[in-house]
Amino acid sequence: MKIAILGVGRLGAFHARVLRDLPGVDDLRINDADSARAGALAKELGAKHAASIDEAFAGADAAVIVTPTGTHADLITRALDKGLAVFCEKPIALDLESTKRVVAHVDRTNGRVQIGFQRRFDAGFHEARRRVGAGELGTVYSFHMTSRDALPPPDAYIETSGGQFVDQLIHDFDMTRWIFGDEVDEVYATGSTLGFPQYAKSGDVATSAAVLTLHRGAVGLLEAARHNEAGYDIRVEVYGAKDTIAVGLDPRTPMSSVERDGPKMKSPAYPTFFVRFDAAYRAELAHFLRFARGEAENPCTVRDGMEALRIALAARRSLQEHRPVALKDIV
Repeated sequence: MKIAILGVGRLGAFHARVLRDLPGVDDLRINDADSARAGALAKELGAKHAASIDEAFAGADAAVIVTPTGTHADLITRALDKGLAVFCEKPIALDLESTKRVVAHVDRTNGRVQIGFQRRFDAGFHEARRRVGAGELGTVYSFHMTSRDALPPPDAYIETSGGQFVDQLIHDFDMTRWIFGDEVDEVYATGSTLGFPQYAKSGDVATSAAVLTLHRGAVGLLEAARHNEAGYDIRVEVYGAKDTIAVGLDPRTPMSSVERDGPKMKSPAYPTFFVRFDAAYRAELAHFLRFARGEAENPCTVRDGMEALRIALAARRSLQEHRPVALKDIV
């Protein structure tokens, strides 16, 4: 397959290295707004440096988009118009109208677009979904999701990220729909700039929490933080009538028990999302190649991406307006 990858910052460069190693990729074209960066990576991987997007797309079978979020919608559309299968990192866009236009274009062109929510390919998250779906927990009453970055991103990134709900907790919003097979009815969110007062000028927060009420009645508490020097911490607890399960609770979880006989953890702690989700990212891109060849179903559609964004935008409105927001009002 001939693959064009657009955007080779931290995550894009990681994806490029994964693609180079996957069977079936015999032509990798690398494009980035920073031509020197793209050229250096292409040389390292024995790939082709595409000086323009058109050059990257020419004759390609598929496109992998890892550029800044504000460019995603246009690039997805351009790739579809060339007849390419598309993998695009979340979110599709920073606003719902642009996202809807992409969804409509996918429908109009019968396009193939997989959105990058790598937690759908993590073994622990997958097992949690299976147990919930199989009824092994009985009635699920509540759940708790934790997302904490070890170190905050640069302030320049915060200014264009769309905010903590759109950029960081959107993964948890996607997992909520995916694990429980249910939709969110209402969101109440709050947050703080404690430790990062500069975030206020972007209307963002450094620490946040959102209470979700699902259609069938389960209640979830989701919380995120940009700064957790103990390590990268992603966990889920699901409480049901028959049992409680946890995702991400293992010897590398960056927390410490104060009990004398408590388990030893963070040995060592997960330093970054690359380490925590290495296998998931690799499985995600391998699946995309199968999807692009017509050998597998789409594991994460543009509509999935749109629904996760709707929840994120409801949370952001709730934070701004200091009130619960119903998802039916985000249209």
